[in-house]
Amino acid sequence: MMRLAGGLVFAALFAAAPAAAQSVEQLEQLEPGAGEVQAEYFGAWGGEGEQVFELQAGVSEQVALGVEAEFEGPGDGLVFEEFGFTALLRLADPEEVALATGVMVEIGFDTDGELAELGGRFIAESIGERWWLQGNLIVRHQREDGERGTGLAYGVSAQRALIDGLWFGAEASGQFARLSGPAELAPRGSHWIGPSLSGEIEPSEESEIELGLAWMFRVSGEGQPSGPRVFLQASF
Repeated sequence: MMRLAGGLVFAALFAAAPAAAQSVEQLEQLEPGAGEVQAEYFGAWGGEGEQVFELQAGVSEQVALGVEAEFEGPGDGLVFEEFGFTALLRLADPEEVALATGVMVEIGFDTDGELAELGGRFIAESIGERWWLQGNLIVRHQREDGERGTGLAYGVSAQRALIDGLWFGAEASGQFARLSGPAELAPRGSHWIGPSLSGEIEPSEESEIELGLAWMFRVSGEGQPSGPRVFLQASF
C-alpha cells in the first residue's frame, strides 16, 4: 500500500504541465457505518480554496447517503458555489480488514439549480496499529456556461501513530489528467504536498470527533497557494 500511494503521488507530480487554477483535493473516508450520522467540514485556506460542509448517514453497513454545500474562499469572502448529494458504497469496514475499499458518487448543482458536477471516487483505506493509509482516485465531470470537461484527480495520505488517537505523516493531492474539455473545467498539473496531523477523541461510546490539520505546499501548477488545510468530523 505504501508503494502504491507513493507511486500515485510521483506519477501525478510529473504527469502534466500546469493549467487552470484549482484547489487541494478532499480525502473522503469509508464512513459512516449503519445507524451513524456524520457531520464534516473541509477547508482549504489561502486564496480561493474550497470550503465544504457535509452531512452523511449510514443506512446500512455498506451504504451511506449525504448532502453537501460547497463555498469558495476565503480570499474575497465565502461565496456559495454548489449544493449536492453523495452516495457511498463501502465494501468493508477499514477497522475490520487490512485494506478496505469503496466507491462514492457525487452530484452537484449550481446556484440556479443546474447540473454543475458529476464525480466518482475509488476509496482505499487501511487502519493498523502503526499506520493509517488513505487514497482517493477521483473522476470529475464539470459543466459551466454550456461547456463540459472531465478530468482525473487524486488524494493520498500516510500517517504513523504517535500515541493512541494521534497520527502524524504526509498528505498529497492534485489534478493529473484532462480527459476532455477546456482547462478551466478539467485542470491538470496542479499538485500539493505537506505534513499532516490527525487526532481522534471519543466523548462517549456512541460519538467520535476527528480533527485533521495539514500545511499543503503547492509544488507545481497554478491555483490555491501554499497554506493550511483543516478537516473536522463528528460522528454520533
